[in-house]
Formats: sequence, C-alpha cells, structure tokens
Amino acid sequence: MGILPDYGDKDYSPYTYGTISVVLLMSFVAMWRLDLITLIENTPFQFQSNRFPDLLLAIFRTACFLLSFYTILILMVRSKIPGKMTALRHKERDYHFFEIFGIERLVTFSSWTLIMFGLVFLFSSIGTWCSVFGNEVPDSIRLLSTAIYPLALCSAFLTSTVVRYIIIPSEIEMERDLSHLFLPHEIVMHNLTVILLAVDLIATQPNLRPEFGLMGVIMGIIYVIFAYIWANYGGRYYVYSFIEPRVKGAPMFLIGLAFSIGLFYLGLWLIVELMNEIYLLGVLLLCLWVKQIIMFKQPIQNNNSI
Repeated sequence: MGILPDYGDKDYSPYTYGTISVVLLMSFVAMWRLDLITLIENTPFQFQSNRFPDLLLAIFRTACFLLSFYTILILMVRSKIPGKMTALRHKERDYHFFEIFGIERLVTFSSWTLIMFGLVFLFSSIGTWCSVFGNEVPDSIRLLSTAIYPLALCSAFLTSTVVRYIIIPSEIEMERDLSHLFLPHEIVMHNLTVILLAVDLIATQPNLRPEFGLMGVIMGIIYVIFAYIWANYGGRYYVYSFIEPRVKGAPMFLIGLAFSIGLFYLGLWLIVELMNEIYLLGVLLLCLWVKQIIMFKQPIQNNNSI
C-alpha cells in the first residue's frame, strides 16, 4: 500500500502544534507591523491590459471563472463518480483507499487553490467588465481582487510543483495507480490554473507587492490547521501523509511548507518586476517555470519515468 511515516516512540504533535501557533502569531504580528491592510487598499489592481483589448481580457477572465465554477460544481461536488485517493488514517496509522463524494472533495489543498483561482477571476472579471462599459470599479471588487490574486498565484504554483515533484514520484515509488491524478478536474487543478494565471500575468503585468507573500504563508498555515482538524474530527484521515504532525521532523517540515508558499510568491513578484524592465525575458522565464511544473500525460510507471 505504501511506506508509512516513521512514527518512532515519541509523539511530536505537541511540538508541531506549538510551532504552528508561534509561526501563525508571528505572521499576524508581521501583518500588523507592515500594515498589510493599508497596502492592499493602496495597491491598484490591473483591470485593464496595455497589450490586449479590455474586451478580450474580460472574456478571458470570465472564461477562467466559469471553468473553475464548472470544475468545482459539476466535475467534483455534484459528480456521481467518486473522488479516489489513498490517504493516511489518523487513528489506525495506516493507508486506506477512500472514495469521496460531494463537499468532501474540497478538503485537498488543490481544491482550495482552485477556489482561490475561481474567486480571483470572478472579482477581476467583474472589474474588467466595468472598465469595458466605462463604469467605476466598486472598491469592494478592487480590494478583493488585490487580496486574493497573490493567494491564487502562490498556491497554484506550489500545488503544481508539489504534485509534479513530490506526489507523483511518491505514488510511483509506492506502485499505486496514477490515473486518478490525470482526470479532467485534476488536470484543471494541477495544470490549467497555473497556465491561465501565467497568461493573466503576461497580459496585465499586475501590481504585486513583496509584502503580499505573507498572506500566502498565513494561507498555508490555515490549511494545515484545517487538515489537522479534519484528521481528528472530520474524515479521520490526512490527505497528504507528509503533514502528519506526530512524526519526527514534522514541525520543521511544516514551517518549510508554509514559508515555501510565500517564497513562490516572491519568485513570481521578481518575474513581474523583470517584465517591467525586460518584458520578453520575464515572459520567457515565466513560461519556462510553468513548463517545468505541469504534466498532462501520465508517466510510464514501469520505468519510473517522470
């Protein structure tokens, strides 16, 4: 079934929970010291493009929202076909094959990423349509777009990277069936979100602030907390075995995972800054980055090709 985490003789969950609490508290203190809310209020969002017609951008963003809405509602929540995954059970400390339906299919970080993706394109499309028709963009739409855009960016790029370089190789090593990772809704979550966000970056060169990476860190910690609550009181399993809090090294691993979301955002911020100076070079680097983390075709398992 797979290689179980090395639990050892000591339960490290108190250290893990304590570490997460400290990092979350420090993040909120940093958020307050940086006056992040004011930064969001004072950062204009790109509802228009200097390179493409506003109408084309509005249609593109609307299509992105509709894609996420269709994927979440039709392909996942309301689908009669179950979501399939092998997850680590909390109490039994073993792997178990689960078939999940309905809202339970939204417990993965990939699903949270898709939700962020859908929300940002919902609000940004509304603002862009306002620009198309010459209307003023409501402040609420501008603030929501500015706040959610960084979350969608860093979570999408992190998700695709983790799936491409951690989850798929792990599944191959454990000799599990990979077909469920290449179903239509999985392709949307792990590939199309990154591609479409990259297209939006190229088209609009948004106003990003490095401080916004802190929101990605907070989002990562919040998901980990949710995952622990889910494992203890909800589905009683960990979607990702590497976030099991009781194993040695869990505190440091989870800190690294949370901060990696912020680091991914900073990488994207640097690329946008490069676009502002040397547009084509920034576009090239972004395209190369995307190419390295997406995978549409299921790898051949008998030779461990990834």
